[in-house]
Amino acid sequence: MELMRSQNTFINEKNSLKLFALVLAAGESSRMGTPKQLLEYGGVSFLCRAIEGFVHAGIDDIVVVCGHEFDRMKEHVMNASYSISGEEIKNRVLIARNPDYKKGQLSSIKAGLKAFGQKKAVDFYMGFMIQLIDRPLVRYETFKNLKDRFIKNDCSILLPSYNLKRGHPACFSTEFAGEILSLGDDDSLKTILKRHESRIKYLETDDEGIL
Repeated sequence: MELMRSQNTFINEKNSLKLFALVLAAGESSRMGTPKQLLEYGGVSFLCRAIEGFVHAGIDDIVVVCGHEFDRMKEHVMNASYSISGEEIKNRVLIARNPDYKKGQLSSIKAGLKAFGQKKAVDFYMGFMIQLIDRPLVRYETFKNLKDRFIKNDCSILLPSYNLKRGHPACFSTEFAGEILSLGDDDSLKTILKRHESRIKYLETDDEGIL
């Protein structure tokens, strides 16, 4: 399987222990008139909690994929308060647009991978993490524990597990980038998981927020 590089080319090397992250925030679901991305838990929006989780994990490259109300979401991300400075957020966060967000979650993953591949050489990354914005209860240390275990064990796919139920954030080797981009509209991330079930490892956690 080939890996994505700048200009959307792919190669087969893993030269770094770094990971990048995708935050999937393109959907149009809402509650009581408020987009789900902007709902708050603990005084922090669902969207920013996902970003902050990756910040706490030490991820330097975070792709936030937006679609519905794109400009509003972009402004929210770039003007919110984080545990690091606004300048650092600007350096770490890339806002990617998914014009096909109504096609579902896979379209956002593809949009994020493509956008990142146009900015950075993905061959310098060992893998990537994916988080959904509707998992606001995930503890920040869970993000870091997953990243550290993924790197330490050189995993292909690593998923968190609570009471034998798997959740998010999910970690994938960059070797799967090309395969994900080649999936059809009727596929999903579960297609990759089913194809490579034997390569999945799990991080058992007491963090129910992953579900």
